[in-house]
Amino acid sequence: MTLLRTVPASADAAALAGRAVIGRIRRVLMISVVAVLGYAALTRGSAGYCAGGVDSDGGFIDASGQAVDEAPRCVQLTLGPSPVFFVGIALIILIAIGRVMKASDESTALRTLDRAALIVVALVIVAIVVSWVWLRLVPIEDFARGGGTIFSPFPFGFIDVDLVPMTGP
Repeated sequence: MTLLRTVPASADAAALAGRAVIGRIRRVLMISVVAVLGYAALTRGSAGYCAGGVDSDGGFIDASGQAVDEAPRCVQLTLGPSPVFFVGIALIILIAIGRVMKASDESTALRTLDRAALIVVALVIVAIVVSWVWLRLVPIEDFARGGGTIFSPFPFGFIDVDLVPMTGP
């Protein structure tokens, strides 16, 4: 009996057990990182509105063109990524890896990882579209008139509302 390890004759026999699963996990992680970076970059935007302006004498006017004593309000909406969304993506990956560890065979594990990658990409695309549509559908003019309510597209994105008086010329 020898203590030296014998080298298998074929390259297939030498392959690491679970090599396909490890490769697929790496692919899911890389897809998720790219998707999250894309989400963080593409859920940035803003919209603004000022109800009124400045007349030729340097005084303020309201949205209907009437002179007013105080500066009209300006509204600035800023869209940004939701921190909860990042946690959700991480949970999808962790749950998928947990299911892979309990999988009965390699094909089930690979199918689970493929589905996780698909869910991450689909969720990122939905989050970007929902966030942008939501930002564009906010009735921004209502805020400048003193009213308005905003419901952020939680958990897909976060909209910050800033109300400031208009600055003079």
